[in-house]
Amino acid sequence: MDKNDLLNQKINWKPFGDYKGFRYALLNVDMKKKLIDLLFQFDANQQCFYHRHYHPTFTLVLYGEHHVFENNKNGGLDRQVKKAGEFAMSTGEETHIEGGGEIGCTIYQNVRANSDLVYSVLNDDLSLKLDVSIQHFYQDFLKDAA
Repeated sequence: MDKNDLLNQKINWKPFGDYKGFRYALLNVDMKKKLIDLLFQFDANQQCFYHRHYHPTFTLVLYGEHHVFENNKNGGLDRQVKKAGEFAMSTGEETHIEGGGEIGCTIYQNVRANSDLVYSVLNDDLSLKLDVSIQHFYQDFLKDAA
């Protein structure tokens, strides 16, 4: 049994809608301070959808490799690979797709929002599909606590 299997036994992973290949677990939502602590887990070589962050986000890779894909000026994708133990910070607005490497990945994220809008789910053409607010996270967190 590897370290990720041990982690999976203790965490209440939840799917993100109908999307396949990744899941999340809320650890804490502080409405007053607008802080969100959560885990994401990606299956091997799987990615989520385009999304736009609006606030500083801190990420620690707990297992595997975390791949982040951003559009570049030439119409292609730039990939950043963060390995287990690596910590990263974004300072504000970012649009990208995230995913797991060859063995997948588990990451911890801390979002420090300065408004109710936390991020937007985007279509492949980067048009808006859905806005996600801190209230969405809080309601989900309350369900877990019940």
